[in-house]
Amino acid sequence: MQAFFEKMLRERLGTADFALWISRNWTEWQGIYQTEGRQMLPPVLLAGQTLRKPQAIIEMKECTLAYLPYDQNVCIAIRIYRVMELSEEELAELTSLLYPCYTEFMAAKHEQALNTMMNSFRDVTQLLDLDELLERILASALAVIPYDSIGVLWSYEPAADALKVKARAGEMGEEMLLMRMKPGEGIIGKTFLRGEPRLYDSMRLLEEDVGNMSEDNRRHLYTAYHFENVCSIISVPIKIEGRTECVLIFYQKGQIPLFGEAEVRLLQSFADQVSIAITNAKLYAELSEQNEALIRRDEIHSSLMKLSLQNKGVGSIAGEMARVTGLPLVFVDFIDRQWHPRRAEWAPGWSMETLVKLYQSLQPPDYLTTVESEGEGPLLHLYPIASARQCLGYLLVQAEGRLTPLQLVALEQGSSILALELMRKQSLAELYFKKTQQLFNDLRLSKDSAEYWERSGEIGIGPATRVAVGLLEFPESGDPAALGTLSLQLISFVREYVTHPALPLAFASERRITFLLMVQEGYKPGELERRFIASLAEWERKAGIALFGGIGSVRTGVEAVNTSYQEADKALAYQKTRGKAGPIRYADIGVNRLFIRQPAEDLTAFMDEIFEPLRPAKGAAAVLEDTLTAYMASGGSAAQTAAALHIHINTLYQRIHKIEEILGMSFSNQEHLLHLQLACYLRKTLPKGTG
Repeated sequence: MQAFFEKMLRERLGTADFALWISRNWTEWQGIYQTEGRQMLPPVLLAGQTLRKPQAIIEMKECTLAYLPYDQNVCIAIRIYRVMELSEEELAELTSLLYPCYTEFMAAKHEQALNTMMNSFRDVTQLLDLDELLERILASALAVIPYDSIGVLWSYEPAADALKVKARAGEMGEEMLLMRMKPGEGIIGKTFLRGEPRLYDSMRLLEEDVGNMSEDNRRHLYTAYHFENVCSIISVPIKIEGRTECVLIFYQKGQIPLFGEAEVRLLQSFADQVSIAITNAKLYAELSEQNEALIRRDEIHSSLMKLSLQNKGVGSIAGEMARVTGLPLVFVDFIDRQWHPRRAEWAPGWSMETLVKLYQSLQPPDYLTTVESEGEGPLLHLYPIASARQCLGYLLVQAEGRLTPLQLVALEQGSSILALELMRKQSLAELYFKKTQQLFNDLRLSKDSAEYWERSGEIGIGPATRVAVGLLEFPESGDPAALGTLSLQLISFVREYVTHPALPLAFASERRITFLLMVQEGYKPGELERRFIASLAEWERKAGIALFGGIGSVRTGVEAVNTSYQEADKALAYQKTRGKAGPIRYADIGVNRLFIRQPAEDLTAFMDEIFEPLRPAKGAAAVLEDTLTAYMASGGSAAQTAAALHIHINTLYQRIHKIEEILGMSFSNQEHLLHLQLACYLRKTLPKGTG
């Protein structure tokens, strides 16, 4: 990198020797490069203020010194050991050329600040004494700020209605400990009332907030520190539970104001850490009392995790949670649609569908719902088990009052493990789906009868077995992350209506779910399809999710699975083309099966051949279109058509003659009549916007 910069600088500076420094406070310079044989003497900025644009000056001993300012008070100085006249364009070019030095310097500073902050946070989390903790935080804040500064933390005492020094870091004397700042008094009191940070980098702002200090406080303050070399100040409020309780103030020493918005944000982050530290200190007494509960939490986690590792299942985990909480507890598994243990008598009215709607109404992180029973009965606490924005189950807990911290811990620990169990169950189900899909494809595509009967016999299909295929598909607008869970829930739901012998195979792949249905002995014609369709209608009602679906014909033989699958696929495509949710049997499509995958443009062109010539001029009534449509709808009955249109039958005949004349067709020609009937039929059945 140095060789590269030296080469680039040589092209602009010629053979002259040069040296580079960088600074973040305009006084302390760090050497970053020098040519051989030159002593690194840092520059001295005599102006006493920051530069806003590049500047070059002639130093003694025939040297040129160029200052190149960057953001956040960073400046790079380049000393050229000869006199050079540098134009604004040349200085700008040097500034751009040395920009990587600036970014590398800032990256190092940011990394150093981050490490300091992380070390600070790690240290303070081990401290329990509030005073020691605050001193450590202030010292760490001073280490992160790149400028020489003093920090003081003030805390509000309600009994005295005043703020007093809680911690200090830097050269502030003990006299400051005697100060008592009223709300609204001086910088501290005004920051307390204002509740917002403020940067003081001008005398006007300082005078506005300092002018009303009491004489005693002013005397104590200037005895503690002379403030002659303080040129910028940042004051930051510390809020606890939304109320300002402390004020953090930092004084930057030097001759040039260097504090900026970056330092304000940095100190605000430290103020947030102080807020957390104070809150934790206030809670320390309670945490000490709960130490036994924390140990118990580990025991709970260990016992629940042990059950998980032993593959005991969600029922055993729910039972262990009931034991450690000492409360009646039920887990509702949405994937397998089961209650562990059985549905509780003390939770009437809470179905799976009701619980799903409850979860959808919640806003994170307020997941725990408490329901009061009628009269003075126990409370019902409901806690969801969720993953990927999808509810996998619910914990129902009955208690006489609010849950204790230990019971809440058991719920949280158990819910995490239950979520892992359900996700593992879902992963196993997806693996099963892949194997099942392979078996289904083998059945569907098998061309060898012996191979077919060997594979089909594994699931109970024989030569005389009647089978059908059902296909379902989630709409495109659904959440892809939830499809796996929804597919499992749907398959479990359908199995409640169509039991295993009649549903030997079911699997999901992306948005599509495939069902292999098998007609059982004693089933009436169409009964299997009706059960399947009824289960889907009930799913849509309870889950609030509409699906597209198609059902193939019931068939037997080697080609039964493949043929029924092809029919179901066409029926599904027909539903999607119409944009109509719900399943349809292939047999119920009728003549529409001829147009299932016909391009919409072709169908539109076919209809336009008939209706475009009949369409009236703009503003006129669609007389001929309506007449043709009504005539075909009546099955060619002139009397019914005239009555439907409320016209005389002679008027109808005149219109029919006009239609024949315009289209060049005859209603007595069977081919022409079929053409007209088909155009009217398509216009009626196809989705709006087609034709």
